[in-house]
This record gives sequence, structure tokens and C-alpha cells, in this order.
Amino acid sequence: MNPVVLHGVGKRYRLGQVDIPALTGIDLEIHPNRFTVLSGPSGSGKTTLLNLIGGIDRPDDGRVVIDGQDLAQLDDDALSDFRARRLGFVFQNFNLLPVLTAFENVEYPLLLTGAAKPERRRRVDELLSAVGLADKAASRPNQLSGGQRQRVAIARALATSPRLVLADEPTANLDSHTGAAILALMRQMQRDYQASFVFSSHDPQVLAQADDAVHIRDGVITRVVRNLQGAAA
Repeated sequence: MNPVVLHGVGKRYRLGQVDIPALTGIDLEIHPNRFTVLSGPSGSGKTTLLNLIGGIDRPDDGRVVIDGQDLAQLDDDALSDFRARRLGFVFQNFNLLPVLTAFENVEYPLLLTGAAKPERRRRVDELLSAVGLADKAASRPNQLSGGQRQRVAIARALATSPRLVLADEPTANLDSHTGAAILALMRQMQRDYQASFVFSSHDPQVLAQADDAVHIRDGVITRVVRNLQGAAA
């Protein structure tokens, strides 16, 4: 089953008395266990599309089906629970809770979903080790570098073992060297944890790592290119 299927998806925003189309007629299937990049210039609609896939916003037209679930069938509470249990998120600005340690930030989604304390500790220890931050478990975000904070965010995104991880411009606030290291880590985590990663980005480094690229301009998909890594090989 494809983790993401969109049928005729449209989104409009109201500006005064005028409806501004952000997305129009989006038909898309995102394949499982892939690095998929939504690519386009600023204002193209790629972040809006990522927000619809993540259930952060709702479409005005069409259907968004995630892991077999039509999101339109969920009320707000059920949608929040679905996001917490089935999706992982990595944000441009990390979105770590500043008063929590690295361990506690990664643990937080597990608390929300009711995981038992022994399972939480096992899972958090595993993930912090996987992202190379076992020795930073007690550090708060202001004691970590930008790259380290993004590593914590990646570990947090995988805490509940989601099949789908969404990343909005994950390298935008990082220098090129750190960004490349973060992309390599995300690729490794995607393979190790058998998750599908979907990025919105116009960073050439991100596009170079993509298995599949979805090109968007003016709210319309202009091109979908599959198997980029196979083509490169």
C-alpha cells in the first residue's frame, strides 16, 4: 500500500474578497520506503501540500489518503491522534521544547501515545544512539548546535515508529556541511527504520538525495520523476 495517495486535491486561501488558489488538481501517489522531495520555488505550493499530507491543514477539494486512511473521515480529535501515532515531523526551526532535555524531547510523542515507561526509555535510548547523541541525552536545546538539534528532531520524528515522516525544509537553517550530514543521517534512518520520508525543499542537496522528485509550480504538479538514485547508478 502506498503511504500517501492524493486525488484531485485543491486548496484556496481567502484574501479579502478574493480566493487565492494555493494548489489545484493535485493527483499524486508517494511510494513506500522512499526519499520523496516536493520541489519548487518559494510560493509554489510545496509547503501547503506537505501540510495537507500531514493533516495540519485540510483540502478544499479532493481526498488525502494516508496509510489507507481518508483524512476527511476523521474529526479534529481523531486527526490529532492519527498524526501523533502514525506520522513523524521534522521542521525547519527544529521545534524542540526548550525546557526539555534531548531525551525528554524524543520521549514526548511516546508520552502522548501512552507508551509505558520501560518502552519509552528503550526507544529513546535506541534513537539517540542511532543519531549519535547518546552522550547528549541530558542536554537542553540551547546547549546543542543546530545540527545536533536537528538530529534530536529526527529521533523524535521516529519515536512512534511511523511509516511516514514529513520534513519541511530540514536543511534551511544549517550550513552546507551540516546539511549534508543531516541528509545522510536521514537517508540512513529511512533505510534502517523502513519509513517513507517526504521533504519540501528547494535545496539542491536535498534534491540530489531524492529517490523520487515531485516538481511543483504555481500550485500545480508539473513533473514527477521516479527512481532518481537508480538512474544515477
